[in-house]
Amino acid sequence: MVKIIDIRQKVAPSKTRRNLNQIKKIARHHSATTSGDYFAFWNNRWKGLGWTKGGYHEIILRDGSVQLCYDPCYPTNGIGNHNTETYHICVVGNGSFTEAQERTFEERCLLALESFGLSVEDVLGHNEFSGTATSCPGISMNKVRNRLKELQTPDKAIGGVTNTDKIMWGKTELKKGQIGKITILKPINLWTEKDGKLVEVRVLNPGEEYRVYNYREEHGGQYNVGDGNWITKMQEHIKYETPSKAMLERLEKGVL
Repeated sequence: MVKIIDIRQKVAPSKTRRNLNQIKKIARHHSATTSGDYFAFWNNRWKGLGWTKGGYHEIILRDGSVQLCYDPCYPTNGIGNHNTETYHICVVGNGSFTEAQERTFEERCLLALESFGLSVEDVLGHNEFSGTATSCPGISMNKVRNRLKELQTPDKAIGGVTNTDKIMWGKTELKKGQIGKITILKPINLWTEKDGKLVEVRVLNPGEEYRVYNYREEHGGQYNVGDGNWITKMQEHIKYETPSKAMLERLEKGVL
């Protein structure tokens, strides 16, 4: 699972809003630096340019973790004259990116495509937008799009593993012991428990899916999604489903 670092309450705020149906493109950027994060980019460049908000909705760090900077309803300063219709993802690096970063980009991009109802052809590099003259994003976007298309094929999975020996249920593999799955509809907290008290792990985002292994009535009702983590039963924020009888029979018999 990708590590999400939620900094949305710490960034320079965007004072403009948009409807999500205005988002027509997803842009891939690189930082043109070998390291850095939102705060480094803000202090060393963006603030000096007179910007009042940051350049990206998400920043993928070298270890593959993600800084979640802005909700998609807020335009950012990624590409002049294209920001109202674009969701911006930056991969930290200068033409060289880690395997962890590429896997994270694929996962986050596929989630964004589903959330905004877009196709792989709507994923563009910064230099593919009209009126731009830049080497950003420092990678062949044809290769990036081809990889995304492969991952959308039913017999593929993130990481290049084929699913011929798996029962896929949406984006996740159905596993023994699983009683259901949750699809995130609106941002919601993921909780763990420490010394009998709930502790926030991170914020889950729309489009993400999680296996459910147990349910408890405590704290208003919570679903166990593995590793000691819980999602609270909030109907407007999550969709809970149970596997069909046929799927469970296939799982039990090992018939694919």
